[in-house]
This record gives sequence, structure tokens and C-alpha cells, in this order.
Amino acid sequence: MKKILVPTDFSDQAQMAIDLASQIAKKTGATVKLVHVYEYPVATAYTTLDVGGPDPIEGELAREMVDQNKKQLAEEAKKLSEDGINVEQELKMGNPFINLSEELKDEGVDLVIMGSKGASGLEEALIGSNTEKVVRYAKCPVISLKQPLIVDTLKNIVFAANFKESDEKLLAALKKLQSMFGATIHFVRINTLNNFEPDSFAKKRMKNWVRNNKFEDFTLRIYNDVEEEDGINHYAEEINADLLALGTHGRTGLGRLFSGSLAEDVVNHSNRPIWTYHMG
Repeated sequence: MKKILVPTDFSDQAQMAIDLASQIAKKTGATVKLVHVYEYPVATAYTTLDVGGPDPIEGELAREMVDQNKKQLAEEAKKLSEDGINVEQELKMGNPFINLSEELKDEGVDLVIMGSKGASGLEEALIGSNTEKVVRYAKCPVISLKQPLIVDTLKNIVFAANFKESDEKLLAALKKLQSMFGATIHFVRINTLNNFEPDSFAKKRMKNWVRNNKFEDFTLRIYNDVEEEDGINHYAEEINADLLALGTHGRTGLGRLFSGSLAEDVVNHSNRPIWTYHMG
């Protein structure tokens, strides 16, 4: 692993992401790149009395905020550097996701780590969190955090799938994840009423899938629940999993609204750390 990208807004969740990136960088020798995107408050840049130009007071406040963000970013970078980690930093201005999309085009980024506050209701359906958008479009693995994760205690990873498909890049990334943490992978298929399959058929296919893809140190489980998302979270809770791992097809538009993407839903609603990889 060469580079870990960590977007930060200086929140508690972002600090969790920086802490995890620091731990992984120490294990792998990777460079950590911190990126903060300052979204200029366009709506408040003009006064109601003078619609022809920017308000000098608002402009000064924006400059002060940018200077403060630069200082905070430099302080975070300094902490990592003093801890012996190679670090890069960049302050961008504009739309957060558009700017992060440009960062994600960098072929050198091997992992993105983001704090997540999640989303729900209308916000989830129409906008979604920036973390969810990154999960949908990133071509490298993404780890989403809502609580701290200690690398040395990460020993149990739940990987949920239908075990009918084999995406070579996904499986290679999953094996690297397992190797990096020295963890056991708990493969699980969620049986629901809309996606039911007798255990005898499902178990045989799962065993063949795991054997054909040459995994080691794993368990197999079929878990029954009402919804796939619920099943994944309930099973993870049952075995006290340290991390959830999922592949995502990154559906967008009407397909996203009507059928959804399981990985993105889990990212929004689960409190456990989640590793996702975009397939295809």
C-alpha cells in the first residue's frame, strides 16, 4: 500500500479516520494524504441591500475561515509527521464531492478512509452523505467509520455476498485486507423471503466459491432475516465483528432510488466500521 486518502472536515468522525490511517500507515509504510474541501458559502456572499456585488464583511469572514482551515490542516499533518508518517496535505475550495472525485482519479490512491455521520429519510434518498457518494464511485477500497477502530484488535471481518459472482479485483483486495490485519473472514449469505434458497444448495455453493477462490482462515454461515441489511447487521452483532466488508455496484439515478445499493444502505445505517469495494 502506497497512499491513503483521508478527507477531513475536522469533526470527531474525521479524527477517527485520521487515527486509523495513522495506524495502517505504520504497518504498511504508506503515505497519508489529508484533504480538506472548503465549501464557500455562496448563498451568504451577497447582501440583500447590494445585490450587485459581494459583501466585504462576508468576504473577510470567508478568508478568515480559509486561514483557520489551513492552520487546522497543517496541525493535523504535523502530528502525523512527528509520529514518523509520510504525510501530504491539500486545501481545496468548492463542492466537497466534486473535489474528492478529482482526488479519486489519482491511480496512486490505494485506500480511502472517511468518517461518516450517515444519512436518513429524504436526505438519504435525494442527496446522501459525501461518504456514501465516495463509496459509490471510488475505484479503490473505502473504509467508513462512525466509531474508533484499533488495528491491533481487528480480528473478525464479516463479508456478505450472494456467492454467485467472482470479481477478481474485489477478491484480491479482500485478501489484502485480511492479510494486513491477520483477521478471520466470516462469509455470510443472508436468506430473506424475497431471496430465499434452501441451506443445502446455498452451503454447497458457498463452499465451492470459497475453495475456488483459495481463501484461508474463514467461517461460513447462512443467516435468515427479513431484509439483507438487517441480516448483515444482526449477524455482525452476534459474532461481535470488528469490520463489515461488502462489494458495491454503485447504482445511481432511478435504479438507486427504487432498488438501492446494499453497501450504501449499510454505510448509512450501521455503526460498525465498513470496508467497501466498487465492482465493475
